[in-house]
Amino acid sequence: MLSTPRLRVSAPPAAPVTDLASGDVQVTSRFVQVGGEPVFPLTGEVHFSRLPRAQWDATLRRMRAAGMTHVATYVLWNHHEPVRGEASFSGDLDLRAFLQAATDHGLGIVLRIGPYAHAESRHGGLPDWLVETGVAVRTDDPAYLAEAERWYAMLAEQVRGIELFAIQVDNELYDQPTHLQTLRRLAERVGFTAPLWVATGWGGAELPDDVLPVFGGYSDSFWIEASDTRDLRSETNFFPSARRDDDGIGADHRTGTPGAAREYDLPFATCEIGAGMTAAYHRRPVVTAADVDALTLAKLASGSVWQGYYMFSDGRNPRAGLQEAHAAGEPNDFPDISYDFGAPLTVDGKPRESWFRLRRQHHLLGRWGAQLATMPASFPDDAPDAPDTEGLRWSVRSDGEAGFVFVINHQPGVALPAHDGVAFTVATDAGEVAFPAVDIPSDAAFVWPFGMRVGAATLRWATAQPLTEVVWRGTPLVVLGETAGIPARFDADADVREAQLDGPGSLYELVRDGETVARVLVLSEDDALRLGVRAGAEGAGAGGAELVLADGVVASDRAEIFDGGDGEVGRLTDDGWVIAGTAAPRRADVEVSLVRQAGSPPERHAADNGRASIPTDWSGAAQYALDVPDDAEATLVLEWEGDVARAWVGDRLLSDAVYRGEPWRIGPHERRGAQHIAIEILPPHPAADVYIGAGRVPTRAVVDAARLESVGTVALG
Repeated sequence: MLSTPRLRVSAPPAAPVTDLASGDVQVTSRFVQVGGEPVFPLTGEVHFSRLPRAQWDATLRRMRAAGMTHVATYVLWNHHEPVRGEASFSGDLDLRAFLQAATDHGLGIVLRIGPYAHAESRHGGLPDWLVETGVAVRTDDPAYLAEAERWYAMLAEQVRGIELFAIQVDNELYDQPTHLQTLRRLAERVGFTAPLWVATGWGGAELPDDVLPVFGGYSDSFWIEASDTRDLRSETNFFPSARRDDDGIGADHRTGTPGAAREYDLPFATCEIGAGMTAAYHRRPVVTAADVDALTLAKLASGSVWQGYYMFSDGRNPRAGLQEAHAAGEPNDFPDISYDFGAPLTVDGKPRESWFRLRRQHHLLGRWGAQLATMPASFPDDAPDAPDTEGLRWSVRSDGEAGFVFVINHQPGVALPAHDGVAFTVATDAGEVAFPAVDIPSDAAFVWPFGMRVGAATLRWATAQPLTEVVWRGTPLVVLGETAGIPARFDADADVREAQLDGPGSLYELVRDGETVARVLVLSEDDALRLGVRAGAEGAGAGGAELVLADGVVASDRAEIFDGGDGEVGRLTDDGWVIAGTAAPRRADVEVSLVRQAGSPPERHAADNGRASIPTDWSGAAQYALDVPDDAEATLVLEWEGDVARAWVGDRLLSDAVYRGEPWRIGPHERRGAQHIAIEILPPHPAADVYIGAGRVPTRAVVDAARLESVGTVALG
């Protein structure tokens, strides 16, 4: 049966400029501008103090290669000043060096200076000594403000002369707008300046008028109970709608009930779209790459003009005693060292599948994001909303003539139905655009263009996802990626001729009056996920952008191939696809010796809120000894099973992990060349009140295998 969903779109009204920003940055009622031109920021959270300094360069390079435009970071006070008056900003805590490195990689900076951060940090990042004074933290208590100003003054000295794009004070403060104003005044008084000040707006937060509210949304969470299969509040994030608020974020740290969601005549900007989710001891959700892909596309479908991801890189704490913990009277228990968020980049910088899926979206935003930012979202009158699992979830963003159709047919934990025979029609100011009928598979999530200009030609519509546009053989070449299960087709206002191309993809020429005015390259979904766009490539046409296919990261000067990837790297030249080189990432087994079998599971404990606590009795742990080959650049990867685990080098706690069915990675800069590592793993308690996503329930305490992984590199000079 044919389904004909239809939407009418028109040119949006002018977007007046607000007074929220300064300098070259302007905030209109719908989007952000820099130098008078719309921009589409892409911000990824990386906590510099949760990464070894030697890892920063690789992580920032791979962020930039994923298409990110900005890096966001908390400055966690308890990391820097564990003892009052003894603050450190050196080594792994060198804020200034990190910000300079980010700038060197072409990333703008969003600095989140607290004093309170949350971030699954003990006391939200406030030092123990401050909390123990009994001052009324997160208020205008003069004693608290005096310490906050002293903290800000230290930070201002570190960042002096470094350009910041935006600043956030405090985090997730719902009902004290005057305190946020006070903190901003303190920060400005000691020298902080930025074109833009932002504040988290979820939970119906009451905010000052001089900040841009930023929002978020997650696929699932640790902050609900172990008995909850899913965080049902997260379901709304998978429906395109005008909704911005997700009052579930961090709700167990909030007192009282959230306020009503507010409406803003301001851009829909985000700072915490969940690009993963960390595990507390009692609840360990597993967020898949498909979840991340659909969630982030749903925010675009809902009108987001600034995608901000939390986290973009996993991390680890610089020492024990810094994480949120039941022992500190907090609602959740976390391991001491690990901050494994299931992020697009692992702690040692390896891209997960979500990194490749986000890069595919960012290709589109890198080329058409400024245009998309000016396009408001439109929704059908019969748009479904939670808990509906039957209706077709779609929207359109358009300037009245051109635009994009979004479809979100994926929701975590639910098999949404396929929708057969769907023929979208978009009525624009320039006439109707009629897409051909397609069968939309379950779990599909995609964006398709209409009215897209490609040089002197126009694609009227395409049933494939736009990736990028480059100049190739002297004419514009637009690249489309197939949507799995749907034939890739397009219609243009020029003659279409299939052309010969040796190598991946199908090539078409758009011809007018016998002259090729543009080209279209259609890649399979697999190749669309392998596509890198290399900027600054000599001889690659106007703008110097070159297409590269690799099972890894494509940066300006190299392709990096990781364990499990095909080492061949191809690049598109005027002669067609050529092999740029091959890379063989190294992999070596590590000898694992059983020292002691696991004994009985430790006694179970719970906090006052009933949530299970991490065991403190390790007497029944299985013990292993690892003899690691001398390879200072390799990551140690352990395939293991158990409840929780710790790795030691002598009496130094090197790393720890909470089991959720994934390998345990210890990066080379964490290992620092250590060759003799002791592992201890607690056996799971058969009656433990914990939840592990996707049914990954451990029954043993064992290291099944260990290996070293190193990155292979192909130079792209």
